[in-house]
Amino acid sequence: MPMQTKEAKMKRLALIFVTLLSMTGVLVPMTQAADENISGRIVCHNEKLEMIEVGDLPGHIMGVLKQSGLYFASTGEIATTQFTSFINYINGAGTLNVQQVTTFQDGSKWFINSAGTAKPALGGKKTIFEGTWEVSGGTARFEGVKGKGTFKGERIGDLKTGADSYFDVTGTMTMK
Repeated sequence: MPMQTKEAKMKRLALIFVTLLSMTGVLVPMTQAADENISGRIVCHNEKLEMIEVGDLPGHIMGVLKQSGLYFASTGEIATTQFTSFINYINGAGTLNVQQVTTFQDGSKWFINSAGTAKPALGGKKTIFEGTWEVSGGTARFEGVKGKGTFKGERIGDLKTGADSYFDVTGTMTMK
């Protein structure tokens, strides 16, 4: 009988060990991939604008806009950012779809797709923006990153003359 008891204890210990090992394999990745709140401000300048008058309605334009600037994260980190925006406006109001590449000082990048709306204010001297963003990928420390959030901002100056813009961004990211 003592042999059977020892054997039974060993089997129970092995079962407990395998169970703990399995739980560790599930729980550790979950704790490593926790959502992180992010926020910051992007300040950028319009570098190039290509647009056409659509002609179906007065004031209807579509265009492609290139912008570049800086992302000031609430953590104190600063990164460069470049945008390509596709706009569809009637009298300064409409939609925008944006592809963005942000490059951090260590060379890591994240890629973001945004969609939003634009509304003119102050007689067209400024434009108010708001919308949502979602991470589409990343490199180096942002490899496998996931995230989404919202943005609000404004453009100061006329779109056609190389105006400046800022965007306040908030959201969550899950780092691997």
